[in-house]
Amino acid sequence: MTVLAAVFTAIAAWWLATGVVIVLARQGDRRFGMVMALVTLIAFAGLAGLAFTLDGKTTASAYAAFFSALALWAWHETTFLIGLVTGPRRIGIADLPVETSRFRAAFLTVRDHELALAATAIAMLLFMHDADNKTGLMTFLLLWVMRISTKLNIFMGAQYAVSDMLPERLAYLKSYFRTDRTSRWFYVSLTGSFLLFSYLVVLVSGSQTSHDTVKWSLLATFAGLALVEHLFLVLPVKDSALWSWAMARSEAKKDKDRDTAALSPTKPTLENPRATARA
Repeated sequence: MTVLAAVFTAIAAWWLATGVVIVLARQGDRRFGMVMALVTLIAFAGLAGLAFTLDGKTTASAYAAFFSALALWAWHETTFLIGLVTGPRRIGIADLPVETSRFRAAFLTVRDHELALAATAIAMLLFMHDADNKTGLMTFLLLWVMRISTKLNIFMGAQYAVSDMLPERLAYLKSYFRTDRTSRWFYVSLTGSFLLFSYLVVLVSGSQTSHDTVKWSLLATFAGLALVEHLFLVLPVKDSALWSWAMARSEAKKDKDRDTAALSPTKPTLENPRATARA
């Protein structure tokens, strides 16, 4: 029962957290300050949760650390999708200035995001390396490693890598995706993901305490979900269908704001002093 509860919790958290990040990121153009304040508050709550559960060896501490790590991860994902922390290159691969190295060009589009993730991972390692409860640390590291693997697959070649979950502001990233082939790296990463998932399942079966059972079950479930996400890259299946509710909500708000703006009288500004006259 403990294992099933942890598996269900991990799947629900993965699905819901991804949807919430999609909604928040797509509201960034109109409510940037509010979105950043909210996700930063959530991130601070995550930091506090990690600190308070360092020495915990209960099921509650394992769950708390797990969700705390997700809170930090959500901050990184939102700041990337909102366009705040990406990289210095914010144009398509063929746009000027043209980089001679495709890898360098692609890396420059996500450099700051990658450095922020690496800095967070290193800080967590230094802060939690001797903690009794490493659930949060392992959760963040697992998400980080699996995300790097996915990005390498997208760069090297995966036939169905282009996702409609990217917001319009990051549409230029799609020009760096390679969808004309499936690279050898995919099979290496898929095998590695499967082996990691299998190893974590073995750890679940060998757990001696409820804390370890919950910890390894949460991690094994996320490893399994990462394996599924890798498969989405080469299968003609739209993973965005899982979060259609979040995307629909975002589009509905966008349309509502657009209609409101169209009905509102245009105010003259310093940049466009005759806007009212033209209206």
